[in-house]
Amino acid sequence: MPVNQLKLENKTWLENIREIRSFLKGGQIDKSHPIDQLSDAELEKDLNRISQVKRFYERWEADPNFKQEFLTNPDQAVRRYNMNIDAEEISLLHADAIAQKDATDTDTDHTPISVKRYREFYRGVKCDMSDIAGSSTDARFKAWRERQMARCSSQLSKSLYDEILHMTACFELSKGCSVGCWFCGISAPRLGDIFTYNHENAKLWREVLELLKNIHGPAAQAGFCYWATDPLDNPDYEKFCSDFYDLLGIFPQTTTAQALRDPARTRSLLKLSLSKGCIVNRFSILSLKMLDQLYQEFSPEELTFVRLVLQNPEAGIIKANSGRARERNQRKAEKNNQVLDDSLPGTNACVSGFLFNMVERSVKLISPCNADERWPNGYRIYDEGTFTTVDDLKILLEGMIEKHMPLTIRPNERLSFRRDLHYESLPDGFQLSTKFKTHKFRNDPYIKQLGEAIQKGDKTATEIASLFNICGIPSAYIFQSLNLMFKEGVLDDEPK
Repeated sequence: MPVNQLKLENKTWLENIREIRSFLKGGQIDKSHPIDQLSDAELEKDLNRISQVKRFYERWEADPNFKQEFLTNPDQAVRRYNMNIDAEEISLLHADAIAQKDATDTDTDHTPISVKRYREFYRGVKCDMSDIAGSSTDARFKAWRERQMARCSSQLSKSLYDEILHMTACFELSKGCSVGCWFCGISAPRLGDIFTYNHENAKLWREVLELLKNIHGPAAQAGFCYWATDPLDNPDYEKFCSDFYDLLGIFPQTTTAQALRDPARTRSLLKLSLSKGCIVNRFSILSLKMLDQLYQEFSPEELTFVRLVLQNPEAGIIKANSGRARERNQRKAEKNNQVLDDSLPGTNACVSGFLFNMVERSVKLISPCNADERWPNGYRIYDEGTFTTVDDLKILLEGMIEKHMPLTIRPNERLSFRRDLHYESLPDGFQLSTKFKTHKFRNDPYIKQLGEAIQKGDKTATEIASLFNICGIPSAYIFQSLNLMFKEGVLDDEPK
């Protein structure tokens, strides 16, 4: 069933949950899942318990004072922090907290049933956008995205790599951001102009979405409407998201640091989002004071479908070493006569595709990478341009795809390995490695010499193949090996 056939607007909250879960399971209800065995009354009670457990773990992760008090006197701690958790559950949560030391997704023998239910619930309602992003009907874009993922698998730690979905597009609906987080990984400028939902802009917006749908097919759904922006800076944000839903069939997920700026608007957005099938949104928490205010304003049940991104200093989340955080880390290292620590996660970018700014009418082709002097914001920019009409944009996007997304090695393009890979010759081949992963190429009689030829970086694919023709090795064999390396993302495709 296509996503856009989900009609949830006139259904109850509980009916929405069941409908969405059924959709995510391909239209089949799994009666073995605890949620689907419950009556509406039982489900409502269960979700209330889930929301309380969720609030417990949020506070546990965010607030060291609560953690210490809970470990010392759990009954007093949950009372003081207004958590509706019964005595038996408190003791089980206490055992789970001690067993795990911190909140994770791994169940232990001590894990309470309510906690297991909480984790099962979120696993059950999560829609894997990475599968949608990988479904582009343009074979060139699909292959390019897969090569970016292959590259990132050896450039980034596994934990960071697993978090990046490589979405196909994102849209800035303003120029800059009003929040100004010191750790912004993509160096968002101060808020300047806003893309308002007037007749002209709404028409262009819908035309852009239709164009992406024509290019990507279902993969156009794997997008969202913010980047170096906060979505709630735009007073018409909900209108743009509703168009996204009407044309592409998915209501885009929201991440905002301004949930408390207008609580009534935030409530309406959460209701609208859920009614159109978007299960989980995210609120960035910048301080413990902000967390306290959020808990005073919104009940645990209201935040059941909201993940809190705990950016407050007490939570100890390591910020990506990119953007403004990287600038700060550099200043600190220089002050202490130290070298910048490259063990920190180097990006929080999550798009391998098109970044639009609708105010400037600009588009960039981007993909995540570890931040460095050339790419300080943690993503590469392969190409960029501006447009006035959707016809301009169509020419621009088609040109980017044609230029940067060949399906195979181009014969007349000079080849070299990525600059971050360490090349090492082996008796029967060679290997390319980073601190995260090693690629080995071996056991073909010519592979060692092929690696040496690429490592020099001074020949095209055709010129390399001709070296082996002298020894009787057909060019087709050489190109087959080259295309394997191309697919694995070890050949350099960094924009020149």
